[in-house]
Amino acid sequence: MRGRIGTQTGIYGSILPGAARLAKLVTISKTAQGRLRWMDHYQRHKNVTLTCRHFAIGRSLFYKWHQRFLVRGIRGLESRSSRPWRVRQPTTPQTTRSMVRVLRTANPEFSKYKLAVILQRDHGFVLSASTIGRIIKRDGLFFPRPVKPKGHPARRIHRHRLPVNLVATEPGQLIEVDVKHLPALGPKRYAFVAIDRVTRQTTVHVASTITSRQAVVAWDKACQIFHLPPQAVLSDNGSENLGQFQELLATATTPQYFARPRTPKDKPYVERVIGSIERECLQWGGVAINLEDQQRVIDRWLEKYHSYRPHQALGYLTPDEYYATLQTAKVSTR
Repeated sequence: MRGRIGTQTGIYGSILPGAARLAKLVTISKTAQGRLRWMDHYQRHKNVTLTCRHFAIGRSLFYKWHQRFLVRGIRGLESRSSRPWRVRQPTTPQTTRSMVRVLRTANPEFSKYKLAVILQRDHGFVLSASTIGRIIKRDGLFFPRPVKPKGHPARRIHRHRLPVNLVATEPGQLIEVDVKHLPALGPKRYAFVAIDRVTRQTTVHVASTITSRQAVVAWDKACQIFHLPPQAVLSDNGSENLGQFQELLATATTPQYFARPRTPKDKPYVERVIGSIERECLQWGGVAINLEDQQRVIDRWLEKYHSYRPHQALGYLTPDEYYATLQTAKVSTR
């Protein structure tokens, strides 16, 4: 067999050396491209053993595909269909199939599960949803919607990601924002949280709705606490961070960056302080029924958080002490 391969001349062999280049001329699958590399390696080295050892394949496997390559050329390297010669034929009666087609045509918006119920309820045909699905697929009973679904305007907004080289080194250079769903005995409560990446100074605005209007109120409060207009903001992709909130940032020429979907590690500082609010405030009885009372409870915790609670990341200083240290260092370097 080895001698026969060495003496035979295929149209893609010695006549056209470099068989792998044919992949650029003829569209073939990746699997066939890999087998074409076998043929190319063999044409260059004229040694079946080296070829099989190089690609870690068996000799019988190489001979099989080499023979197909000699007979059919590059198309012979494609995998043949593994479909059985005999397949199971549909056993659903023609009358039942016709009824499914009629119902599907009259109600193209209904799923196969709804059609199964209607078929049994109104016509007395007991048919599984899977069988109905196969009839729909086999007969091509898929119809385009006459009216295209309206895309949400927020999805068409280009979301800028946080640049890799943007590292906050000064207060107000980058603010992270997020919303915490607060436990409540009555109506729902939402905490709009903002934190300065450098000083860890934090603001919380409690609201009864999660809208961009409330995000604007929370941002105004944050600008007052942070002593200076923030230079950039990092948020998630929620609707509360669009609309009026986005318009406010655009008016103030404040860049807004969006975290990747389902990636909380993109804004770790606000996620960390939300966990602190949960563990150190809410779980220790910091839940109120009234909205104003809930705001006062969290504000008292924030006073302790800023002026009394030491932060390991700040060298065990409080946020207020750390901010004062930065201001002193800034004045001394002038």
